[in-house]
Order: sequence, then C-alpha cells, then structure tokens
Amino acid sequence: MSSSTVEDGEVRGRLRKARADAGSVRLSERDGPALRLIGEQYAITVDQLARLIGRSHRTGRWLRDRWRKAGWVESRQLTADGPSFLWLTRAGTRIAGSPFPTWRPNAALASHIEAVAEVRLLLEQLRLGEWVCERSLARRLRSDTQTRVHLPDAVLERGRERIAIEVELTLKSRTRLEALLLELGHSYDEVWYFADASLLPTLRELAAALPWQNIAVHPYPPRAAALLR
Repeated sequence: MSSSTVEDGEVRGRLRKARADAGSVRLSERDGPALRLIGEQYAITVDQLARLIGRSHRTGRWLRDRWRKAGWVESRQLTADGPSFLWLTRAGTRIAGSPFPTWRPNAALASHIEAVAEVRLLLEQLRLGEWVCERSLARRLRSDTQTRVHLPDAVLERGRERIAIEVELTLKSRTRLEALLLELGHSYDEVWYFADASLLPTLRELAAALPWQNIAVHPYPPRAAALLR
C-alpha cells in the first residue's frame, strides 16, 4: 500500500469524524468536575452553577443550556417561586463518571438541597477542608447492613479531623434534635450546624448541655466571617 493511499484514508477518517461531531457538544475540562459535583449534591441552582465556575449568572445560564442541549442535564423550577435547578440525566451521569444513581426531582427536598450546596460552595471557597457528600457517606456504609446511623448532610475532612455538616431549615421535635446532637457529637470531632434563625436558640441550648462541647451552631445562610474567626 502506498503512502498516498494511507494518507488519503486518514483524511477520510478525519472527515467522517468531523461530520459525526458536527452539532454535538464535547465534554470540556471544566465540564467534568462541575457535572460530578452536581451528581454529588443531587442538584444545584443556576446561580450556584455560575458561582461554582466563577462567572456571571448569564454565563451560568449559557452553560446550563449547553449541557441541556447535549442531553446531560435537565433543568426547571421545582417550586412555584423558587430558582431553576439543574440535575444530571442518565447520559450526564454516565459522561461525568458519577457513581451515584440519577436523581429524580423532588420539590419537597429542593430547599434543603439548595441550602446544603450553598454551604458547600462557601466552605470550598474558604478552603476549610475536603467535602465528602452524603451520597458518598451512604456508599461507605452500604456494605455494613447492620449499621444504622444518622448520616450528616456532609463531612468536612481536615487531615484526620472529621467535621459533620448539618443544615436545618425546619423545626424537628426537641427530642429528635437532642438525639441527633448526641449521636453526631459522639461520632465526629466537631459538628457544624447551619440553621434557620428560628432554630438557633433551641440548637444552641441543646449543644451547650452536651458533655463534648464540640458543636458549633451557625445561622443560615452561612457567613464567611463567622467561619474564619
């Protein structure tokens, strides 16, 4: 076979590939980590996506629309007056290499999911540790069917130190809150609660009564200044 024949074959191959790729969306270096984070958090809002990539809300919408065109995400409001969320499709889960099942939208969880992602964005911006999402924690426990523990919303790992992260927006019974605080305070080096203002007095009272004194109660939304003191 002559060299010209080989070269012609290579050119035809490149042209076929170019035609196959025409109009498609390719995964960029930025896409992969952002899509994986969405899979870890179930969903995020468009505004959170913009802050995740360090761009404007308009750019966040553009990226969302690009991913939606590729079939990697779905996006819509989950509550009447709430923000637009985006979450991975099966194709997005696969292309992101996410180990978690594709999430089915649940309006009842939307506010909590948004709040946990909000805390994550701030803690990672402040470089306070490595975030381990609730879905990863659940996978770690899956092999032990006898273990029944409360999973925090996330764990922040700082070397050997493990900090449980909890976000509370709605009131649980005092008995339930006390049981959670006891379990988390015993199981982790520290516990950071981010709570709605109406819950702060009860949480702080319960935390102060625990023997370990390792629970910090912060207002939600999270504030960088309070975390850096």
